[in-house]
Amino acid sequence: MGTWGTGPFDSDMAEDFVDQLEYLSEIQRAAILESRFERAMSGGSDELLSEVLAAAAVVAANLSAGKCLPWNEDYPGISEWLGGREVRRLVPLAANALEMHFQSDGWYWRSWVDEEERSEAHAACESIRQVLRAS
Repeated sequence: MGTWGTGPFDSDMAEDFVDQLEYLSEIQRAAILESRFERAMSGGSDELLSEVLAAAAVVAANLSAGKCLPWNEDYPGISEWLGGREVRRLVPLAANALEMHFQSDGWYWRSWVDEEERSEAHAACESIRQVLRAS
């Protein structure tokens, strides 16, 4: 398991999670995203945090305010993965999962060794939160 960057898709777990969504239908993607958020909010393990952040980034990418997020270029077409109805249904789940698991004093932030990388990762998470809030 490795992390090579500070973006929401920059770890093995996150990349594997998003890769599995790539060739699914909109309904299948939405079901997997919903399942991931619900699992996280029901006390899911910290091991899922990379997937939760990646899932929230997918939802954000499908909102008009999230179409220009810098990591979208890693997955061409990602901003078209969910239709309006599905994305609107997932926004509160994504926002709640981020709120629950990405608190400023939480494990995820303490796990970053390098302060500069921690700040960059925090900024990426905040970008996702802002897009979700704006919807």
